[in-house]
Amino acid sequence: MTAGLREALLAGGVALVPTDTVYGLAAALDSPEGVAALYALKGRPREQPCQVLLATRALLDEALAALDGRTRRAAAALLPGPATCLVPDPAGRYAAAAGAEPGAVGLRAPAGVAALSALDVPLVATSANMPGGPDPAVLADVPADLRAAVAVAVDAGRLPGTASAVVDLRHVAGGGAAALLRPGPDPAAVERVLAAEGVPLVRPR
Repeated sequence: MTAGLREALLAGGVALVPTDTVYGLAAALDSPEGVAALYALKGRPREQPCQVLLATRALLDEALAALDGRTRRAAAALLPGPATCLVPDPAGRYAAAAGAEPGAVGLRAPAGVAALSALDVPLVATSANMPGGPDPAVLADVPADLRAAVAVAVDAGRLPGTASAVVDLRHVAGGGAAALLRPGPDPAAVERVLAAEGVPLVRPR
């Protein structure tokens, strides 16, 4: 399945893939056609950012290596796992997913997803729902028009069904706090993990 998925993505297709939280739509980061198709399929404005999904340890390590020490340690403590870490991207490596916020990227590295474990292609990704719709825990929860439009759909059974935490790490380099922009499955766990790295977390009121 990984080989067919990789081929479809590199050919500019959009795939329906499992993560460790919900099902998502994904396109190859380096495929402008695929990224454009993903945005169009989702009905998402191009100025709105997406995640960059890094399925392998090598891809994640490469992304983390570009960060300063404190930001890298904080992101590495959360990833792989059910979190999206918003970090600086000054070189624009992940600009295809940046929307109207160039210079930053939301890194996502799901944990324990066997169907993606050998996928060595960085992806632009977003949840497989229509804007404002429920996050899909099974393929049947994905709107039928989305399921019909993708090049490949990977079924991993039932997922937890709560979207990842979104943690803003852009200001921790100089000793600042992280900010929890979306709670995710277990906000207390995010706070504990970051506290162990000496990074305070500001939660929304």
